[in-house]
Amino acid sequence: METLRLALLRFSRRYLFADAAPLSRTERWRSALAAIIGVLIYESVLYVLPVPAEAKRQLAPLGATSVILFTLPHSPLAQPWSVAGGLLLPALTGLACGHWIASPFLAGALAVAISVWFMGQLRCIHPPGGAMALVMVGAASQGLDIPTSLAAVGWNVIAMLLAATTVNNLIPGRRYPLCSPAVSTPKTPERNPAGIRQPDLAAALEEIDAYLDISEEDLTQVFQRAARHAFHRHVLLTCGEVMNAAPLRVDFATELNEAWRLMNRHALSVLPVVDRAERVIGLLTLEDFLRHVEPDNGQRIGDNVRRLLRPTPGPHTDKPEVVGQIMHTPRSGLRTANLSDGIAVAADILGQSGQGALPVVDEAGKLAGLITPTTMTAVLFQHEALDYVRGDQT
Repeated sequence: METLRLALLRFSRRYLFADAAPLSRTERWRSALAAIIGVLIYESVLYVLPVPAEAKRQLAPLGATSVILFTLPHSPLAQPWSVAGGLLLPALTGLACGHWIASPFLAGALAVAISVWFMGQLRCIHPPGGAMALVMVGAASQGLDIPTSLAAVGWNVIAMLLAATTVNNLIPGRRYPLCSPAVSTPKTPERNPAGIRQPDLAAALEEIDAYLDISEEDLTQVFQRAARHAFHRHVLLTCGEVMNAAPLRVDFATELNEAWRLMNRHALSVLPVVDRAERVIGLLTLEDFLRHVEPDNGQRIGDNVRRLLRPTPGPHTDKPEVVGQIMHTPRSGLRTANLSDGIAVAADILGQSGQGALPVVDEAGKLAGLITPTTMTAVLFQHEALDYVRGDQT
């Protein structure tokens, strides 16, 4: 008996249950709340529309649409074109099949099949479209006219999209529609350990040649998070072990000329800025100098650099004079790492924050060292080389 139970359990896990990531309790509640508010908004929009009652009746397939819109708002199935095209095209197909094909069984089968083909061709796959096709076949067999039936579908689609846009954008972590973010050029582009980029993912999806219910953007995020977790697991060095210990530093009141001299003499691209207690308050990079050097009045850029670095006599000045006036201080706050943090923490911060370097602090919060992107690259290359050698030895 026990053997049979285990066999049934293995069969169920392998063939019956989807291998899908479970929703957290919080996300289940968010989805349920979004559904009730969203459907109420959808019903309210239909109720107040100044159109005939027959054109604003609630259609059953929109119940299935609401599950997708309020549970999977980032899915390609839930985007506006998928919803609009994936409901209107099957509705038109169902009406045509219902009017022109006498057999209701054949009309329903053909309506669903043709709808699937058109949705795939026009990239607007939406599962409730199959139900819409069958509903419209039934409407045609009952003698409902095409304009009224299509108007009903159109108003239902508009009402549901308004509800989805309103509700999903009020829930933290959701964005609807899932349009591409504004194009920007970060100071430091985000990297992942394997070096995979969006074109690589697009090519992989094309090779699979099957519909996957995930957008490229979400797939990229999943990969980056997985790569980050793998990086945390495999690279066990700490920030204290790889940092440049006791780096040169300057304070807020250091003159620009002195800071430039230090960076030039020691071939540095970044200097930490500390207060009297040796706590880091900012970073000074070459870009910070260049931000305040703009050619004007026909002067050469070298003249403007010298003008910036030259101290101004007297109590008044129209340019920065000390490091604290030009240093980099991110709006979200300067990110630091502790001596005991793994270098995966450093990789995350350097890859996402746009900082030119990562200060490492001790238990008292005082500057202990500095990690630069160059340091991280050297460590990662060394780690990959050691792994390669170990692989050859085994």
